[in-house]
Amino acid sequence: MTGAGANRGGRTTVAVTGVGGGVGQAILRALRRSTLVLRVVGFDMNARGAGLYQADVGYRLPLCSDPAYVNRLVDILVKEHVSVLIPGSDPELSVLARARSGIEEAGIKVVVGSPETVGICRDKQRCSEFFRERGFPFVHTVPIADAVRLAEEVGYPLVVKPVDGSASRGVAVVFGPSELERYTSRPGYISQEAAFPVEWTRQGVLSAESVYRGGTLRQEEEISIQVVYDHVGKYLGTFTSVNRLQSGVPIFVDPQRSPEVRAVVEGMANALRERGLVGPCNFQARLTSEGPKVFEINPRFTGITGVRAAMGFNAVDAVLRRAVLSESIDGVRARLLQPDNQLAIRYVDEIVVNRQRVERMLQ
Repeated sequence: MTGAGANRGGRTTVAVTGVGGGVGQAILRALRRSTLVLRVVGFDMNARGAGLYQADVGYRLPLCSDPAYVNRLVDILVKEHVSVLIPGSDPELSVLARARSGIEEAGIKVVVGSPETVGICRDKQRCSEFFRERGFPFVHTVPIADAVRLAEEVGYPLVVKPVDGSASRGVAVVFGPSELERYTSRPGYISQEAAFPVEWTRQGVLSAESVYRGGTLRQEEEISIQVVYDHVGKYLGTFTSVNRLQSGVPIFVDPQRSPEVRAVVEGMANALRERGLVGPCNFQARLTSEGPKVFEINPRFTGITGVRAAMGFNAVDAVLRRAVLSESIDGVRARLLQPDNQLAIRYVDEIVVNRQRVERMLQ
């Protein structure tokens, strides 16, 4: 076989987008831990994206909003004989979901769900409505213009954030009408009921001192649940951990079973699967006084994909084994392990790159 999807020298070629960011680089780390014989093509818009120099070959792409993006991407995928394309950044999800059928006509499998499932997850208000209509505990979410009504219904504090944001960018917690007023005229914002651990409440009150530390929003006791399906929507496994984050990035990962949370989230994931979810989907939740509350869903791999792989839960490898080798469901599931005796502490790392390589990429 010599077209797209063929092996080169006995190796399967896999492409990852967004390799300049944390998610794309986490996917690369998981690929390096796979025992499959792989060749990796990395894509990013930034010539200084570290992942471009960690892949076997790297290419720059235009912004995914550029009309030339899909054609440029497909041309390279075919040229490099890519078998599977894995998205590594949020903005590309919707574009690749819409383009998936066309890309797959070229013989390349794309690990992204249907436009509907990506649209549900990327729009937090739509996501809230979808799950609340089905009886699942996603936090009540309304447009910022309706935040006053939400406060009357659920009380303060409220969380305000961009409707399609990620990595905790633009997130704030407001404790009263005067604070809320600063956000009510901001376009593209939504408001959510707060979902914080009951331990943060003192004498029945959740204060700003409990939510913020040193002026920074506390990102602790966040439960991250990665549910993984294969490229056609068959269930492979679930990994649950309680994380501590810094500026939206998990720095401490503690795998925990959390059966109550897992049962709820797997039901939510199945509701998305019925609408076309494939591959990975990550749910962020907290255990509140009312039980588990989910407040964020991302239909992609995450920044701790490499951490999970290091602990024995290599979801990227699992998806590839199904998509490329058609290995049995039971065999692939048996490879996905969640440890009981390990924790992960993350740190910043770096690579050193030849100046000429970067200059060629800039050109």
